[in-house]
Amino acid sequence: MSIKEQSGTAVTLLCPLCGDNEDEVYLEATGGALAADALGSSRTEVGHGKVLRCKTCGFVFSELRPADEELHTLYREMNPTVYEKEAQGRLKTAQRHLKMVQRHIAGGRLVDVGCASGSFLKVAADAGWTVTGVEPSETLANHAKKLLNGRGEVHCATLQQAKLEPASFDALTLWDVLEHVTDPLAFLTECASLLKPGGFLFANVPDISSLQARVLGSRWPLLLAEHLNYFDRTTLKRCGDAAGLRWIAFDRRPASFTVEYVLYRLSQHGIPGSSLGHRMVQQNSLGSVCIPVYLGETFAAWVRA
Repeated sequence: MSIKEQSGTAVTLLCPLCGDNEDEVYLEATGGALAADALGSSRTEVGHGKVLRCKTCGFVFSELRPADEELHTLYREMNPTVYEKEAQGRLKTAQRHLKMVQRHIAGGRLVDVGCASGSFLKVAADAGWTVTGVEPSETLANHAKKLLNGRGEVHCATLQQAKLEPASFDALTLWDVLEHVTDPLAFLTECASLLKPGGFLFANVPDISSLQARVLGSRWPLLLAEHLNYFDRTTLKRCGDAAGLRWIAFDRRPASFTVEYVLYRLSQHGIPGSSLGHRMVQQNSLGSVCIPVYLGETFAAWVRA
């Protein structure tokens, strides 16, 4: 679906979910331009720019909609340094993800789209799954290959470039991916096509209606320039329905990070006391303690009919 409608010299932004052109400003902040210093965990800029809400379906999305190739280039060049420093926490989060998946399906062929450095692929392979990863960042994809040590394959590519066989997987996972794509409905539809009939699709996304998002407002740490889409459970279910998926479950799970990283991120968003706390934990071992944090995200599970 095209998300821009042009008439003469005027360009109207269309809702990425329903295609309507009636929207309103939901939140507005400085920044929002995507660049190397605003992408990934190593970001130094956190302004999210203008965020809109569709008056027709309620979907919330960033006004900035970069071209796919521009987005792919940025992710290929992303600085993974801080991301990799949090490997311990990401492994704990991946273990939680696997438990949530295995409530619905015990094993089989699994593809993790946006697999990053491979934490989830590793825990799934450890549990006996046959795994495939897709990751556009060369640095992260190479790390995932090393972590798997031959127990699966990793495509250093976008989903479109990977050219995976349709209807060939028992499960597909999208951990913190759907918020990053320019056309979430087309992307989810393509993901669904990779599943066998009766296969399961799992996703985790920032939830704009979560308690954390409502309480923190513009200081919510998941309001980021790289997040192009902000679902709640209603719009996430709508997206799945339109992609030909049958919704079966919603849930919430914490993500694990070091205390230092949590305070660092909170200080970036101006949360009172976090800057002082960050300086204090840098001087002792408390900063390296890994803790679970509920950020205001939603997990969803679907079945392909």
